[in-house]
Amino acid sequence: MSEEILLQLFDRLGHIENTLHLLVESHKRLEAEQQEIRKEQQEIRREQQEMRKEQQEIRREQQEMRKEQEEFRRIQQALLEGQKRLEEEQAHIKAGQKELYDLMSALLHRQDETDAALDALAMDVHKLHGEVSSIHQRLDSLEKKVDSHAQSFNEQLNNIKLDITFLSNKVIEHEREIYKIKNIIL
Repeated sequence: MSEEILLQLFDRLGHIENTLHLLVESHKRLEAEQQEIRKEQQEIRREQQEMRKEQQEIRREQQEMRKEQEEFRRIQQALLEGQKRLEEEQAHIKAGQKELYDLMSALLHRQDETDAALDALAMDVHKLHGEVSSIHQRLDSLEKKVDSHAQSFNEQLNNIKLDITFLSNKVIEHEREIYKIKNIIL
């Protein structure tokens, strides 16, 4: 019966170890995904900085165009059309910037979810660690009990051997006595 319990405990430990291994692998995958998200965020920040530089360029160009407008009133119509084109481009850039902002917000939300999942995973790992420690303590207790019973059993077995040896010697003595008596009678 104790062997069955030990086998069940070892089987349970194997399942816990497999679960722990799967949790660790999942944790590693989540960390890798988080690294990828961080890389994407850095790339988005770089693109935003480039866009800001482009916007500053556009603003500089607009200022130059206004100066040229004052100097060249003859070509005022052409400059107004160029300015409209620049404003349209700026609107496209702002729309692109808004899309990037929305994407970044979604990535930050995803990172928060990933952090929450990692926290939950860490709690599960701590719980499993506690259960494994408890099982180890129980196994140690069982081993002590089995050792105690084995020692007691060995002592009883030694006593039985001594008793059998004693009885065997007594039987041999009795048989000699019976043999002697038979020889005397006959």
